[in-house]
Amino acid sequence: MFLSIIVPSYNVEQYVEDCLKSCVAQNISHDDYEIIVINDGSKDNTLDVINGFVSERQTHNIKVFSHDNQGLSATRNRGLSLAEGDYIWFVDSDDWMAENILDGLRLFVEKHNQPDVVVLNTIMKREGVAEEELVDRRLVQESCDGAFVYQNSYIYPYSGAQFYLFKRDYLLTHGLSFKPGIYFEDCLFTPSVLSQTDHCAYYSTPAYYYRLRANSITTSSITEKKLYDSITVAEELKAKIDDERTKYPNILKDAICRTYEVLFRYYILKSAPDVQKKFLKLLNSNDNWKSMKGISLKHKVYYYIMRVYALIKG
Repeated sequence: MFLSIIVPSYNVEQYVEDCLKSCVAQNISHDDYEIIVINDGSKDNTLDVINGFVSERQTHNIKVFSHDNQGLSATRNRGLSLAEGDYIWFVDSDDWMAENILDGLRLFVEKHNQPDVVVLNTIMKREGVAEEELVDRRLVQESCDGAFVYQNSYIYPYSGAQFYLFKRDYLLTHGLSFKPGIYFEDCLFTPSVLSQTDHCAYYSTPAYYYRLRANSITTSSITEKKLYDSITVAEELKAKIDDERTKYPNILKDAICRTYEVLFRYYILKSAPDVQKKFLKLLNSNDNWKSMKGISLKHKVYYYIMRVYALIKG
């Protein structure tokens, strides 16, 4: 089987049917791919919508599972454990796939000798805005390694796992899965994946439609858990630098720096004064950047700006 599409679903009653419609509106046999839909303890009518769609379509390649709420990481991991396809596509249930894209992707994978990672382009659709925006990676070559992908196209929103196809055997062999119980799990997962592979391929045709919602994790309010989870992501990335499977440690170093920069600029500085003071002290005592060799001058400058600010305000 070519592909397993994994669709974690939580409180998306108004979106999930469109997602599933896109998954079945494809130009390869249903025997060649499966759609694994996992209801993550939704409190609305998400499960009813999913079951109604499956009953109406009577599509044999959709498999529906449900469990108590465990979060996105655990739900994706369960989907990965159930998958039988050669490739995995983690499709968010409020997004959708391009119509009739799978045959082209399958031919592309064959052409490039079954790469570990297929890098995708996406169309961004902001909720409430009519226009669509192509978030074009503009990579200059189809065949590449993880370092080239990261250095040239790791821009928002491309930390997200949904913007790649992953070879299932590659993920399993390298022990690559999502850390449960944290926000920003993709900021840990995607750099980890790219840091271990020298066999990627870039598919330039837009394959994914990304819906940017006002109440998504990306755009929702600041919480202390998000701040702590950002630090967890940085620490987990650092622990992987010396892993023997890591081929490109500079990816992890750069991702650590980016994590702290985002934490500082978009979370700490916008937090309430008491929270800001607490996390500035944490940053001031943290030497993750200082202890790493080979980080860019830009990151070094930003690091010292952060440290000075923390010393003054913390």
